[in-house]
Amino acid sequence: MTDVESKIEDETTGEPTPELIATHYLSSVDELVEHLRAADQLGLGVRVSSYLVADEDAGGFAGRWELELLMSSPVHQEDEAE
Repeated sequence: MTDVESKIEDETTGEPTPELIATHYLSSVDELVEHLRAADQLGLGVRVSSYLVADEDAGGFAGRWELELLMSSPVHQEDEAE
């Protein structure tokens, strides 16, 4: 069980951030989808970000993904400036 009061607060929302379980670095969309499905079945939260790395063999760039598994789903606050 996670103690909500022991979590670190998000600087932008002031809400406690979900506890990080693990970080995975993935090189294909298929791997990403597999991890997302597993996290969904286990009821875990995720945070996904993508980035590019130089692909020396092809002479260009290749997409990579960082997947953070969290104890619960992170809360996304919508902007109220509209």
